Amino acid sequence: MHFSTETFDAELIRLARVAGDQAYDATAGLIAQEAKYNPIHTRIWTGIRHPHRESVAYALVLLESGVAADVLLAEEILLRVLAEQDVEDASPTYGIWSYYHEEPLDRMVPPDWNWADFIGRELAFVLFRHEARLSDATRTAVRVGLGHAARSIIRRNVAMSYTNIAAKGTFVTLAAGQLLKDAELTEYAVHRVGRLREQIEAAGSFAEYNSAGYWTITMEAIAAIVQYVDEPEAVAGARWIVERLWEHLAGRWHARTGQLSGPMARVYTDEPARTPDLLALLAKATGFGGIFADLPELTPTLGLAGPALVEVEAPAAVVERLLDTPTGVVRERFSYLEGQVPVVGTTWHGADATLGSVSAGEYWLQRRPLMGYWRAPDDPAWGPSRFVKLHLMKDDHDFSSAVFASVQSGSQVLWSVSFVSPGGDEHIGLHQIEAGQAFPVSSLRLVLEIAGADGATVSEIGRQLRVSTPGVDLVGSVDSISFGDHRPTVRVERADDRILLVVELLEGPTSLTMQDIAPVEVTGTFSLFEGADRPDVAAPSITVYDGDVQAHWVTADGKQLRLVAPARVTTKTGHPQAVRTSIDGRA
Repeated sequence: MHFSTETFDAELIRLARVAGDQAYDATAGLIAQEAKYNPIHTRIWTGIRHPHRESVAYALVLLESGVAADVLLAEEILLRVLAEQDVEDASPTYGIWSYYHEEPLDRMVPPDWNWADFIGRELAFVLFRHEARLSDATRTAVRVGLGHAARSIIRRNVAMSYTNIAAKGTFVTLAAGQLLKDAELTEYAVHRVGRLREQIEAAGSFAEYNSAGYWTITMEAIAAIVQYVDEPEAVAGARWIVERLWEHLAGRWHARTGQLSGPMARVYTDEPARTPDLLALLAKATGFGGIFADLPELTPTLGLAGPALVEVEAPAAVVERLLDTPTGVVRERFSYLEGQVPVVGTTWHGADATLGSVSAGEYWLQRRPLMGYWRAPDDPAWGPSRFVKLHLMKDDHDFSSAVFASVQSGSQVLWSVSFVSPGGDEHIGLHQIEAGQAFPVSSLRLVLEIAGADGATVSEIGRQLRVSTPGVDLVGSVDSISFGDHRPTVRVERADDRILLVVELLEGPTSLTMQDIAPVEVTGTFSLFEGADRPDVAAPSITVYDGDVQAHWVTADGKQLRLVAPARVTTKTGHPQAVRTSIDGRA
């Protein structure tokens, strides 16, 4: 089906409405959803729950229809959710909501202050687009609720490096200032746009780099400022941020695979570019050209309302890259502090494959410090999942006390993995393992995972694994392992269409104190070759000395890669500053 922007927006609202209608619980007067495991904030992991955020989103979608019965139902939902907001000025959770009707704020661990930003955005859209349709009582309640949410956002005043919340809260406070005619809110919010721009300029990019879901949230918020806000200074700053957002995403978009290459700071799936709301924004921005002329079927979800409510326009050069990605290498500075070593992302784009890595990063279920994709010769547009990633697992989850370092030239990466203390367990911030603290562990393993390699030829030479497919060769090696007095093992596993190179650092059950392990590192290489030329991969030269691993590697095209990284337990802030990289002698 071919769309214009107008018909596409209507289709997005229709799909959001389908999702909302299917999930609405008339008895509770709220959206009902099956609970899923969530290791943070909530302890409701099973059964049916009634979320406040999705319920407000459904009310907004109902208002978009303009039908009198839908407006009445939307008002009922809004009043029900607004009654759950903490409006006590002296409360530590002032201005926010709990996730679920079944779980009050004082039972959350801890409450999520982002809900002022998320629900506040929906309330702002309700007023911007539908205030005249609301009854006096509902209009007043929504305005009061938006004001509380905006003042909660100001009280919290997050760092501008918290990209998506910094952006969303900026829109909410600007909207509240304008809609409520509150000069104090407006002054704060206009200044906040400037602070966000300064953060991006100083760092070089976005702290939540290449994070598809959060990029979408950020783009929707900043584009909404351009579209709905009347403050010229704020709009000018927002336009600059929008351009930077487009440039950032376009650098890692690979049109032939329909994927975003690595590295990624915050994602929730191994194919984050396939989420319906991101695809909707990209389709609108490109004028439904190229691969976006025939999108995969969009799953009905309430999140599709967001792309429908904002106008997006990408620079011509960005549209060109989104439709036809040029081959080559993109490097971008992700973060920088005066006098410190910058964190740099590198992404290689081939004709039918792409690979990215970060110079220094952490592990976590949301991190992808080394990530790549490819397509087979006969794959259709939006074809099957074919990817490679390197991750570190403790028991059954990604272990966020692990850290990564690398240097990349073209499609070849020299990498090393170590650990930090104090650090996270399952969650990078909320599940802390303190320095010197012993923790239980059943298994600790580094996994090079290759998915979509059905029918591949697999060969092993020592600790080097080569996976040959009609489209590409993927070559991974483990060339040095240190884990104190333990004796790690290396093996290859196959499961369905997945091939795993597994470094088993530790098998338990046992108790481990991270700082007691020395030296500690796993160092190796990864290469991705496409086309007829698929050369052999030489082993790097590696020395572990005085707490560091020093690696030198000559790539297949003759580049000299050097990496110095900790072979010891460091700290989160100390690890990136201890990493040194160079290509042909150039840092």
